[in-house]
Amino acid sequence: MYFGYVLIMAYNRVLFKKITGEELVDPTEAKPGGFIAFRAGVIELLTTPNVRFRKLGVGFITSMAGDVDEAFDQVDKDRDGHIDKDELRQVLSDMNFEPSEEEVESFMNELDEDKNGRVDKKEFKVWFVSQSNYVKNNIKRVFDEVDTSRDGVIGRGEMSALLKRLAPQVISEDDITEAMESCYQSGSKDTISFEEFSDWYSQSLLYEKQKDLVENDGAVKQEESILESLSPKEVDSCMSYIRWLILIPLHATFAFTVPDVRRAGMGGYCYAAFVISICWIGVCSYFMVGWATTIGETLGIPVYIMGLTFLAAGTSVPDLLSSVIVATRGFGDMAVSSSIGSNIFDILVGLPVPWLAFTIYPNDEEFVYIAADGVWLQIIILLVMLVLIIVSVHLQGWKLTKTLGYFMFFFYFLFLAQAVLCEYVFDVC
Repeated sequence: MYFGYVLIMAYNRVLFKKITGEELVDPTEAKPGGFIAFRAGVIELLTTPNVRFRKLGVGFITSMAGDVDEAFDQVDKDRDGHIDKDELRQVLSDMNFEPSEEEVESFMNELDEDKNGRVDKKEFKVWFVSQSNYVKNNIKRVFDEVDTSRDGVIGRGEMSALLKRLAPQVISEDDITEAMESCYQSGSKDTISFEEFSDWYSQSLLYEKQKDLVENDGAVKQEESILESLSPKEVDSCMSYIRWLILIPLHATFAFTVPDVRRAGMGGYCYAAFVISICWIGVCSYFMVGWATTIGETLGIPVYIMGLTFLAAGTSVPDLLSSVIVATRGFGDMAVSSSIGSNIFDILVGLPVPWLAFTIYPNDEEFVYIAADGVWLQIIILLVMLVLIIVSVHLQGWKLTKTLGYFMFFFYFLFLAQAVLCEYVFDVC
């Protein structure tokens, strides 16, 4: 059943089209600021004047077509062999930079070495070569950062990570495919060489996102060591320091046992990090269940109520945090499917696996007895809650709204109330 659910979700677009006859369009694909806008911006300048000026040079270089002579001819409109302030202002406006008079003056002074009010081809060539080298060096640095596997090429996964980091709200799978195809020149279509990446990168908006390449003169940000990452940061309150003290055992344990795939050259350890993380979740869950059971027995709270509240919350909080993170990044569908998929996984995989292990293990037991007389009542209530949720989502136009959130909270507390009443008052659970 679980693999059937996964298969349906994998082909949900095809099924939607067959049932409705319409294409299923993601909100990110329908946005006008999608990949076309991502590419068309080239180097969209920031509003802060000093940052705008620093980016004029990079934007100017990446927007010019051809070599230095062709670039000079594009700016020298009257073909008199010199570039004056008006021509410089005009070409910047044509590139949608819309510079202020002060920015044009500053840019002109940078090009005009002899300060005679005009830029000849020699001055322009010196400046153009220096800026081109600066751009090329920055592209090399970006390529090395993206190439986490350190194999000298960029794969689809690495390109996807780069694009989604830069513009998570507007990047879709089709955009990643378009980027890979735009980069392709020769060889394998599944990987991108530095030369291919350099040509594509210099024509994209990626420079705008790499702020510290321009603002900090290309200074390389040094990665923290494990010990440095564990040391207390600048704390603004006593509670921050107390929180650091409480969490440092967990932070240290995970830091020394789980590979940090965010570090350069560690991308290949992602699978090991995933498996080790699952193991740690199992270890933590084991202790959580034991402690929750002990607390429940000590306080006289039934095991059923403990599982319905504390254990459910303990296992669902990670789902909550991951859903919040992806939702705030604009991936509402991912947030919803993650929550639904995790519960389906719990029911269709999380329950059968331990049952199978218990019955397969050499003993006389052929089945697992569920000590809950009201299990059928709970199944009916679960189905009723599912119908209420679907109706509520439909009434909200299939959008995540505050009103829908209030409905969800109401249904949750309603479910808890009936569970407690069944356990303590009616004794049917």
